[in-house]
Amino acid sequence: METPEIKEVPNLPKALSLEEKKYLLAVERGDMANVRRILERAQNFNIPNINCVDSLGRNALTLAIDGENLEMVELLVVMGVETKDALLHSINVEFVEAVELLLDHEELIHKDGEPYSWQRVNLSTASFTPDITPLILAAHRNNYEILKLLLDRGATLPMPHDIK
Repeated sequence: METPEIKEVPNLPKALSLEEKKYLLAVERGDMANVRRILERAQNFNIPNINCVDSLGRNALTLAIDGENLEMVELLVVMGVETKDALLHSINVEFVEAVELLLDHEELIHKDGEPYSWQRVNLSTASFTPDITPLILAAHRNNYEILKLLLDRGATLPMPHDIK
C-alpha cells in the first residue's frame, strides 16, 4: 500500500491579535478617528500590523472598498497600507471613485520595469488569477465608466502568447 503524498499547505492567515481585530472592525464600521489613531500608533510602534487579514482573507482596504467608504480608502492609502489587489477589487465591486484614487496612487508609486501592485500579490492568497488586468476585469464587469477611465490613462491589453 502506497503512502499518500503530502501536499504543501498554503500560507494561511495568522490569528489576529486583539488590536488587529479592533483595527479591522473600526475600518469596517467607518470609524475614521479610531482608525487614524491606530494607524499613527502603528507607524511608531509597528503594532498592530496594518496589512493584517481576517479569517476570510480581507484586509483593511478590502473592507473599506466593500463599504464604499472613499474617505477610509484614502486614509488607508495615505497611511501606507499595501494596496495589493485593491484596484482589482474596487473594479469588481464597481466603486469608481476608489478606482480613480487607487490609479492616482499607482501612478505615484509605480516604477518602470517593475510589476504593478496587483501583480505583486501572493498567488496562494490572491483573489484574482494572474492573467486578470484592470482593463480585462472592467470589460468582464461591462462597466463603461471604468473602462473609459482606464483607457484614458493609457491601459492596454497584454500581448497574447504565440500558438505552438
